[in-house]
Amino acid sequence: MNTKLSLRVICQVGALIALAYVLERLLPIVNAPTMRITLTFIPMMCCGMFFGPIWGAFAYGISDILGWPIMGLTPIPLILVSRILTGFLYGLILNREDLKFWPHSVASAFSTQIICGAGLATLGLSLFMGTPYIPLLVSRVPQQAVLIALQIAVFPALLKLRDALRKNGFVSV
Repeated sequence: MNTKLSLRVICQVGALIALAYVLERLLPIVNAPTMRITLTFIPMMCCGMFFGPIWGAFAYGISDILGWPIMGLTPIPLILVSRILTGFLYGLILNREDLKFWPHSVASAFSTQIICGAGLATLGLSLFMGTPYIPLLVSRVPQQAVLIALQIAVFPALLKLRDALRKNGFVSV
């Protein structure tokens, strides 16, 4: 769980941050003021899976911060906190030797989307936009459901990717 600081790790995490940025800011599936469905979770799950919770939190936080000035967005602190916590949870749940589809894929998908996506991010949007929390939460439930399904669906491919990268010496976990 403790990935050492090395140039190789920094470059790999940087590449995952860049991929997350492209997937979120330039290639969103749905992009509306209160709902955004992207595949950003894929590189961030990989970061947590390969490098642990600290690197996962760092990477997701940096990818969000980079989007503010480049895309001209207003920083919303609770959304940043939700991203950092999401990366941390990915690392906490997925950075293990005995990683299996069940229960790890379901645990990571549900914990990140319910606690971080529906909870903290919705609260951040509610406070930022001045709208009531419950109606905003209800409007975001479909987004969270789609993201849970997508995360669980891509998990087997990420397991195969991890095993192939490990076999070829690119990652140690």
